Amino acid sequence: MESCLNNTESFYRDIEEYKTDINEIIKDMIYKKERLVFAIVAEKSGVTRFVIRRHPELRNYILQKMVYYKELHVIDQKIDRAVNSLIKSNISLTFMSIASKCKFSSDDIYRNRYIKNKIINIIANNLKDRTVRNKN
Repeated sequence: MESCLNNTESFYRDIEEYKTDINEIIKDMIYKKERLVFAIVAEKSGVTRFVIRRHPELRNYILQKMVYYKELHVIDQKIDRAVNSLIKSNISLTFMSIASKCKFSSDDIYRNRYIKNKIINIIANNLKDRTVRNKN
């Protein structure tokens, strides 16, 4: 019996590999607009009951990342809708016009670096697009 157990090799992934898989699966599911459920995320990333027993912190990690990426997706949608609305209304895209259209408070923008960087990137991209259109 011992020789049988010694000959079989089992492959266990590192917890960091599970975490990167979980992040990619969640991003992909949000991009494809699939329903984000713990069981589906765990199944697609290869996290089984055995893995959860071995690494119980993965359960909380999955739940926290699901909430985190859902919040980012909501922020992205809100900013994109505001930008489209401002462009249709022929209102210039400024940091404050986007922030006020999204109804973000100054505290939200100050505390959340993601919101600030997203708005800055949109303004920078819009300026690049305008300069390219003016050159043509």
